[in-house]
Amino acid sequence: MLLARATPERFATAWGRCHNGGEARDPAPVFAEVAARYAEPVRHYHTLGHVDDCLARLDEVADRVDDPAAVELAIWLHDVVCTPGRRDNEAQSARFYLARSAGATPRLRRAVCRMILASRHRRPAAGADPGYLVDIDLAGFGRPWPEFRSTTDLIRAESPQRSDREFAAGLAPFLRSLTARQRMFATDWFRDRCEATARRNVGLLLEEWRAAGHIPRAA
Repeated sequence: MLLARATPERFATAWGRCHNGGEARDPAPVFAEVAARYAEPVRHYHTLGHVDDCLARLDEVADRVDDPAAVELAIWLHDVVCTPGRRDNEAQSARFYLARSAGATPRLRRAVCRMILASRHRRPAAGADPGYLVDIDLAGFGRPWPEFRSTTDLIRAESPQRSDREFAAGLAPFLRSLTARQRMFATDWFRDRCEATARRNVGLLLEEWRAAGHIPRAA
């Protein structure tokens, strides 16, 4: 895949803008580590391609966020640790960042980690920048159905050890929790553009799984 935004040059600019103290790391080896993580063989969706998509969305709303630099770093790092089946990937991603964040201010480090942890999507995001971060991450739900369904197949491919039924049963509660919220998207910008399509896509996917017998009809 040709990456328009998730490039070493853009990473170096973002990293250098935020990590400029005396102990700051050279961005080149940090990018090499990050890129290697996103290129792990198990990954099909959570790759640098996903980061590239997220950066494109950030560029659309950069003038609306309070701290674009912190949001960008959170985008780069929110899936840097991604082990299928584990529930602490975001926490491990935050630790990955903290271990390499010398030269950044404590405020920025806290902000980046807060947004990485918000990408667990366990509850509605609190705050403007975390809201934009989680909406950027979820915006793929609002793509046309064929694209959304293809994305689901890529995520499915990251759990080859699970049957289709196990995969659907594991993901369905998360999808239902999103649609049970008054708003799937925290920000008005993404809600206006993505909410209706996202809800329709989730409904179609759950119905597909019900028809296949992967989840109960009553679910």
